[in-house]
Amino acid sequence: MLQIPLFRRLLIWTVVAAGLILALPNGFYTQVEQHNDAVQAIEAGFDTPENQAARAGWPEWMPSGLVNLGLDLRGGAHLLAEVQLEDVYESRMIAAWPEVRNAVRPITPLRQEDSAPGEIVPRIQDPEAMPQVLPVASISRMLRDRK
Repeated sequence: MLQIPLFRRLLIWTVVAAGLILALPNGFYTQVEQHNDAVQAIEAGFDTPENQAARAGWPEWMPSGLVNLGLDLRGGAHLLAEVQLEDVYESRMIAAWPEVRNAVRPITPLRQEDSAPGEIVPRIQDPEAMPQVLPVASISRMLRDRK
């Protein structure tokens, strides 16, 4: 077992006790915060009975310094996420074009026509290949599966 001299043990216990006393206000955060706010209000000239009562809620001789809690630790953080579905559908349609093109390319060349947002308008160069193209690249089914 370690043999620690008495003066060192006393020094360690003194430091521990001082730390606990200085950290004590954080255990009563709301009460000390109201006390500090009341003291500032009274110093600013708003001496009301409510401020006097809040000031009396924590002894003046005790330390009143607090650890500053941010919004997230106080429960005030709020995140709102919103999805623009129209943009999602449009980007999915744009992303679906290479799949459609690659599925039809072995049968006949295919190009994309200008169209409204959210639509793919393919143009097949060989209209006689349409009966072969429809089963291979059932475009409507591919796009429905993506949604």
